[in-house]
Amino acid sequence: MATVVPTTVDWSLSTTDVIKGALQLCQAIGVGENIKADDSELCMASLDGLIKELPIHGFSWPQVTASSESLGWTLSTPCVLVPPPDYFGSPVLKYTDASGKAVELMRLPKTAFEALDLTETAVYPRYYYVSPDLAFNIWPAPTQDPGLTMTYQAIIPDLILTATPGIQQQYLNSLQYLLADEISLKYGVPQAERAEIAARASVKKNMMMQWAVDLAPISITVDDCTYPTTGPLEWR
Repeated sequence: MATVVPTTVDWSLSTTDVIKGALQLCQAIGVGENIKADDSELCMASLDGLIKELPIHGFSWPQVTASSESLGWTLSTPCVLVPPPDYFGSPVLKYTDASGKAVELMRLPKTAFEALDLTETAVYPRYYYVSPDLAFNIWPAPTQDPGLTMTYQAIIPDLILTATPGIQQQYLNSLQYLLADEISLKYGVPQAERAEIAARASVKKNMMMQWAVDLAPISITVDDCTYPTTGPLEWR
């Protein structure tokens, strides 16, 4: 007779669970021991910093919005929009045409945007440029509400001890290894154990990176032939 194993899609780890796992890896606490307030504060700050650094390490998709967010619009020329407060990057911006179809706008680099006539208007926009202050410059300026929506990578929210870190489920178990590697020097972990923790953290990070790459969209661009075709190889 087959054995039925109960399963759940709601498995999770709280921030406290991650911190406890990291401290156990560093042998700072034993199984069943409680976390001291000072340890909790130190680990919380380290884990917060570690998670905020995820995009720097190449995790481009840890917190992509699940549904499109509507963008506020006002009639103006040029047309400049403010992104949602939790916007980080990787925008996909679309307008809604008369038939209700969502049409994607193309993103322009700074040089191409500056060559445009910013006084030009149209019923619907076709392009956008994101300036260094994260303002979204829409062109041509629409003469009516274009029903703009956007998906994007959001800023990962600050941690709460009793809540689950705001990243995808498949990353959660790896966080305790990354955190242990982050705090091992602070806890005076011997070199041999520190090296093992670092090696395990590296394996976990590589697994996370592969998943992040698999989730990222494929982007194909047209060669603009602006790179050097002659001269030293390092120029090409």
